[in-house]
Amino acid sequence: MRTVRPIVCERVRAQTSLRLDGELSELERRMAEAHLARCPDCRAFAEDAEAVTALLRQAPPERPQRPVVVHRPRRPWTVRVQTGLAAAAALLLVGVSVQLAGSEPRRSPGVFRLEEPVRFQTSEEIAREVELIIAYQRAYDAHLEGEGPAFPL
Repeated sequence: MRTVRPIVCERVRAQTSLRLDGELSELERRMAEAHLARCPDCRAFAEDAEAVTALLRQAPPERPQRPVVVHRPRRPWTVRVQTGLAAAAALLLVGVSVQLAGSEPRRSPGVFRLEEPVRFQTSEEIAREVELIIAYQRAYDAHLEGEGPAFPL
């Protein structure tokens, strides 16, 4: 069964390596030592880490069987060129797909589009058009709620 450790225990265990390397501030070191004095689980963890660290530090260094090769980082201009080529390829793909799709745009059945703007001569004509639009919307809302007759799109 797994036990739940408090946040303080997690922090102290995470700081164990830093404490062994002398990289904790004085305050952090004292807080960790105070916790280790009163928490037997964390103390056992720290003692195990100290033992493993001591063994590793005492062991003679070994030469690797294969040489370690460190590659130079990519130059920024190569990254820019690759980014530009990727953008050009994406643009080409979009252009080709638009050409293959055809010149006539597809319209969803519920979209109303005027080919030319309508110009009204008087404010009465505008008011009538607004009333028609409102009546149309109310009829459509009633149709959606199941209260109205079939509604053509």
